[in-house]
Amino acid sequence: MAKPIQDGTLSGAIGNVVFVNKGDYTYARSKPGKIKQTAGTKAAASTFGWVSQQDKTYRRALTQAYPLVTDSYYAARHRATMAKALNPTLGATTPASSLASNMPQALEGFEFNSQVPWAKTCHFYIEVNQTDNNTVDCLIPALNLGQNIKPPKAVRSALLQLHAFTVNPNKPDIDITPLSSHETTLQPHKTIPEALWQFPMPSEKGWLLILGTVTFKFEQAHVDNKLQGSATYLFAKEV
Repeated sequence: MAKPIQDGTLSGAIGNVVFVNKGDYTYARSKPGKIKQTAGTKAAASTFGWVSQQDKTYRRALTQAYPLVTDSYYAARHRATMAKALNPTLGATTPASSLASNMPQALEGFEFNSQVPWAKTCHFYIEVNQTDNNTVDCLIPALNLGQNIKPPKAVRSALLQLHAFTVNPNKPDIDITPLSSHETTLQPHKTIPEALWQFPMPSEKGWLLILGTVTFKFEQAHVDNKLQGSATYLFAKEV
């Protein structure tokens, strides 16, 4: 209900009319109507909430399993990318997603640290193939710090780590199952020859992911944490 104020003007609402006082002026506007949610908007909100929860649970498991250098906004970017990878269907109830509808390849190339992006730092690719004897072969090319890996200034060495693991991100409780890891230390002016990294093809259903990380050691003692590493998904596939 509108109430008169000291100078006799009105403030508040009468019916669908709202009186607003701004400085020496008083004006009336219509009362905003309530936003009615349709089945579609409710389903979209439910889907967003489900994706957010799954992504948060997954990221917690990932960072507990493997050390990562990330920037301040990576979580929001990862959630958006995970929404594409999960590819959930809209429904009136809790969104249902299945491995058959997932698109884990959407994760490939995700930048965990935009301050030191992988795409600008690591100029090499690994070849991933499944063999007839049910193993995964990963061919890692010859690597040289300064050529294949472009470090920030004053770096004296780099540690490259590759981690293969499986996960089913559709489950309420998300667990990461490590399969194998490969690491190489690079120093300036030294070339590491190509290497073949092999591990068994997982038998459980889910996603097979290969995470690449590179961390730097600097000549000086104190360096901003955001400059100390980079990471991305090098490979993603439903198995």
